[in-house]
Amino acid sequence: MNSSRAILILYTICVFISALLLFLVEPMVAKMLLPQVGGAAAVWTTALLFFQSLLLVGYAYSHFIVTRLSLRWQIGSHLLLLALTVLSLPIQIVGSGTPTPGSNPITWVLITLLIRVGLPFFCLTTLSPLLQSWFVRTGHLHSSDPYFLYRASNLGSFTALVAYPIIIERFSGLEFQTRAWQIGYISLLILIILVSLKLWRSSTSTISHTNQVSHEVIPLLRLLRWVALATVPSLWLLAVTTYFTTQIRPIPLLWVIPLAIYLLSFAIVFGKHSISLKILSRIYPYIAVALLGLTILGEVHLPFLLGFFLQFGAFFIGALLCHGQLAKERPGASKLTTFYLALAIGGALGGLIGAIFAPLFFHDLYEFPIAIILTGLLLPRAIPLLKRELLHEIAKAMLVAGFLIVIGVFLVITQALQHLNTTFLTSSGTLADLLRLLLILPIPALAVVAFSRKPIGLAIMLSTILILLQLPLSSQPAPIYQSRDFFGVHKVITNRDQSVRIYENAGTIHGLQLQSTSSRDLPTTYYSPTGPAGEVFQQWVPQHSSIAVIGLGVGTLACYNHPGESWDFYEIDPEVIHIAKDPHLFTFLSDCTPKASTILGDGRIEIASAKPHSYDLIVIDAFSGDAPPIHVLTREALVLYTSKLRQNGVLLFNISNSYVDFRTVLSAEAKSLKMVSYARADSNITPQEQNEGKAPSDWMVLSSSLSNIQSLVSRPNWMPITPPANAPIWTDDYSNLFSVLRLF
Repeated sequence: MNSSRAILILYTICVFISALLLFLVEPMVAKMLLPQVGGAAAVWTTALLFFQSLLLVGYAYSHFIVTRLSLRWQIGSHLLLLALTVLSLPIQIVGSGTPTPGSNPITWVLITLLIRVGLPFFCLTTLSPLLQSWFVRTGHLHSSDPYFLYRASNLGSFTALVAYPIIIERFSGLEFQTRAWQIGYISLLILIILVSLKLWRSSTSTISHTNQVSHEVIPLLRLLRWVALATVPSLWLLAVTTYFTTQIRPIPLLWVIPLAIYLLSFAIVFGKHSISLKILSRIYPYIAVALLGLTILGEVHLPFLLGFFLQFGAFFIGALLCHGQLAKERPGASKLTTFYLALAIGGALGGLIGAIFAPLFFHDLYEFPIAIILTGLLLPRAIPLLKRELLHEIAKAMLVAGFLIVIGVFLVITQALQHLNTTFLTSSGTLADLLRLLLILPIPALAVVAFSRKPIGLAIMLSTILILLQLPLSSQPAPIYQSRDFFGVHKVITNRDQSVRIYENAGTIHGLQLQSTSSRDLPTTYYSPTGPAGEVFQQWVPQHSSIAVIGLGVGTLACYNHPGESWDFYEIDPEVIHIAKDPHLFTFLSDCTPKASTILGDGRIEIASAKPHSYDLIVIDAFSGDAPPIHVLTREALVLYTSKLRQNGVLLFNISNSYVDFRTVLSAEAKSLKMVSYARADSNITPQEQNEGKAPSDWMVLSSSLSNIQSLVSRPNWMPITPPANAPIWTDDYSNLFSVLRLF
């Protein structure tokens, strides 16, 4: 192998491995954080914000030393920094404490990440631009265009994100992962030393750094355009992650998919063969309309594959369009670090908007349609327009948009649609519904098509759809209450005749209360008297029991209270406590257990402070979206819960969800602890039960002795659960969602 080829391979391997390690640490650390802050999608988006921000710092550092230090000073100082970082390994989150109950966990997450993983992550972020800059100094045949190394970097990142859930998480625990990552980092350090020694000894190492800096000045508008083209895909990354994992499939495993797509788009556009931005820009307007239509019809649950390909396919096209323009506009090798710094600023800015500003200032997931609109605004033009032509385009689009908005406002003021609600076109659809749909989607969609090749006009028309969505045109009553915090969007809604009140979070119903005086204290949804939970409370719970419930919801279980019982509710989200305790929203708590204790904080962490053997029944009903957080279901969690049970106490798990088979997980853990486990699935709902608010549910009971629950499980439909012989036991160190998923 000749020297030139060896240099090329060595640099490519170093860049690839540095990116691989960089993006292996992201899901690994995010998984470590979950037991401290729950399973909300915001854990991942906040971690992304941290990583994007530190990427910016790393790129700024690389830009500084490349433009200010001689080559040998760059090599010496950076090798020292990389070597010192070894002292901070292995990466650990355990021992970092937990957020103060009731506080916004974002600050705690960011500070914890900075202390625990800040230094090694920072060092890795510097390597891609720094190695590319050093490669330019080698005088290699390809040194004038080192961006192929950026492609290798993004392929390494993509490989890490795909491998983590499919291979690494599936076959190893966190302790093994951190040790293996440490070995990988030290191996990379050895490779960087080899690169540095080769560069140090080469004849080009004597070139002054000032001879490598071009005097070309990049215009400010061009820099700002680079930042904008990097910001929008970054914002969309966080937005689609939050939207998909709350509204479609609330599964932490899916968090890495949008980031993998984001990185893959970089790898594609910086490859040897460029893609046709012209074709993508013509397709995009139609996809944007379809996505906004999905937002309009958000209550319609699409098949998983259709939702998957529509959401992630649109994001992929949007990322290719923005990143493709960046690839076409990339500067020469002398301005390489300036270019990467602009990209890092945009990435961090998108993360800041999506992770911090959006939850603070938006009460719904508005950053999602905003990212779609901004991508339309940044579509490439085939022919640049004169100022006069540009103003003409804007004027025409504003005229059409203003006309549609005036019609919408007119319908709201005159309440014209209300008079048409009685004219039925189908069994459930009225003439008013048809007019609403035409005004909000098809008519603006035609305008979008008309402006499909005019980015500013397209963005204005897409914005019009979003504005029309905000007008009270729906035949359904507006939400009674809506808010947003770290844990998601909270909505309290009612139906047309206001006979029920429903609490939704992450697209999942977490509570329903009938509004008639005679029925308002009837347990509903998963807690119906004729369901598994109802049987436990009516047939098993002894008198004067002490009961703990992890996960408050709207407090439905409280209406199984009997005189002499004591109840403790553990809830991590202060907004949920507010909703459950506000009698203007729900009255289960105030009607049935006004003296119950409500403990704010993560249920598993807070129940550890309870006295040993103090509860007869512990109900684990904590949900993040449609599934329980993993850390409340591990073997260590079961050991903790059983230490708080009295001699004949029982654990009751709500495992009702559409996507994960928790029966196998819990039964395997129960068997390892010499406990018995029984389950009952209740899916056959009669019309009468449906009218009473009952929903299908799936529950498990675990006990140290069969005799403790014999009177319950001898009833029909309770089945003993025997785990498969090879069923893995989930622990705080190891869990694998991939093996128990039911996506389709």
